[in-house]
Amino acid sequence: MSNHESEELSPQTREQVSAVMLDVVNVFLRLRERLPASHIGTFLKVATNEGATVSELAVKCSVSGAVMSRHLGELGGRNRRGGAGLGLIAVVQEIHGDRRERRVVLTARGVAIARQAIAAARGEGPVSQGLRKRT
Repeated sequence: MSNHESEELSPQTREQVSAVMLDVVNVFLRLRERLPASHIGTFLKVATNEGATVSELAVKCSVSGAVMSRHLGELGGRNRRGGAGLGLIAVVQEIHGDRRERRVVLTARGVAIARQAIAAARGEGPVSQGLRKRT
């Protein structure tokens, strides 16, 4: 958005947009305080491309396969240091066809987080609701 376009937004609209954005980001920060934006982006790509292969997601996110695997580990069951991941996604191996092909799907927890993010994007988050109560 250029400076000229942002100047056209009323102060009230800017405040509403900021509230919605904060609510969406907070959905993810409640999972882990220092969650990188790249992991959030990867989660959103998985949520909108469920069933894609690891390599397809890497292309969509413009990262290498190795970086995508690290992101998926953090979002899945185990991170690269062997610790617990967030449990939002699962990487499943094909039963038929090429068994090397792994597809990425949301877990029940991942679906719940996606729904919370969608609700926040609709203005149903706590910051947005608090702003509506004030005005």
